Parts: sequence; structure tokens; C-alpha cells
Amino acid sequence: AEPLRREIFFTIRATQISKDEMVKVEDIANFLKANPNAKVVITGHADKGTGNATINKNLSEKRAKIVADTLVKKYGIAESRISYDSKGDTEQPFAENDKNRVSICIAK
Repeated sequence: AEPLRREIFFTIRATQISKDEMVKVEDIANFLKANPNAKVVITGHADKGTGNATINKNLSEKRAKIVADTLVKKYGIAESRISYDSKGDTEQPFAENDKNRVSICIAK
């Protein structure tokens, strides 16, 4: 199967997944269920335009963890198939500041 990439966006200072973004988490769960050998890597980010390095590191960690926890608790995905990391505001994957409040998930 082709790798699946989903970007779960968050609002400022938020670590909860919105209803609209939950659809993307479900996509990942469905991909993992359809591909039993696949794993997902989740990388949390925070925008540089707000907060400070400490706050942003904490936010990015929580954003990655909430996606991982949701896959396990809501969709029954084994923890062994999920790894996550956080970049704080050290990596800005998008040019638009607000889009960097994100967990990028790549399943393959």
C-alpha cells in the first residue's frame, strides 16, 4: 500500500483533536486495520509565532501523544504499531505560522 500522510491541525494552545480533524485520525486507524503490518509515526509541532520554546515543546508533545492515545483507546490500534516524537517550534513544516500547530502522521 502507498504510505498514508495525514496532518492533524490544532487551534492555538490546544491539545484536543477537533471533530473535523478526528476524521483524519479515523483514516489512519482504517489504514492500519487494512494493513496489519503497517506502522504510524506521529510528529507533533508548535508554531514559532506564539509561546516560547518550553511551552511549544510541551504543546507539541501533547499533540503527538493525544493522536497516539486516540488510535489506541478509540480505535484499538496496538501501541507497538505507533511511535511519536515532538519538535516543539524547532521545525516549521509550513510557511503559514498557524498551520504549524499540527501533528503530522505517516503510516506505512
